[in-house]
Amino acid sequence: MASFSIPPPSLIFLLFFLLPLPSTSYPIDDICKQTKNPNFCSVVLGPYSSASLQELERIVIETTLTSATSTSSRIQSLLPSTSDPNLRVVYSLCSNYYSAAISALNAAKDKLSSGQYGDLNSAASTVSKDAASCQQTFSLAPSQPVPIATDNNELDLLSNIFVVVSRILSASA
Repeated sequence: MASFSIPPPSLIFLLFFLLPLPSTSYPIDDICKQTKNPNFCSVVLGPYSSASLQELERIVIETTLTSATSTSSRIQSLLPSTSDPNLRVVYSLCSNYYSAAISALNAAKDKLSSGQYGDLNSAASTVSKDAASCQQTFSLAPSQPVPIATDNNELDLLSNIFVVVSRILSASA
């Protein structure tokens, strides 16, 4: 009868690939079911299903910052071309809210990289409040559709994901 033997280094190598390793990823579904719009959340975070909670937070911050920066630029380009005084007020106020949101997001990047997870809740809350405050200004121009309404809704949904991830991250730290 033939015997089969595996040299010790090969055995260790084989075990390394056969044994399941603990996952450092965080279930996207657990995050998204806590948000205002789980489908939107799944679209945003779905491609990163193997990411850690810290990586997801970084992705959410960067995605939200990109959205806020783009909308802020759009507001700046719309401001000089509008003749409706009410819409000008909406744009001016929203411009201020977006500036504050962008500042909070930049601060959040620093807090995340330095491991100050508890402070992320404050930044996430600020961004969420700024999106809501901009939304409230739309009532100042009731007879006009506000061109940034869809963009602002996106910021609101992204900031909601940011709030949920920061809450989970700070609770797990």
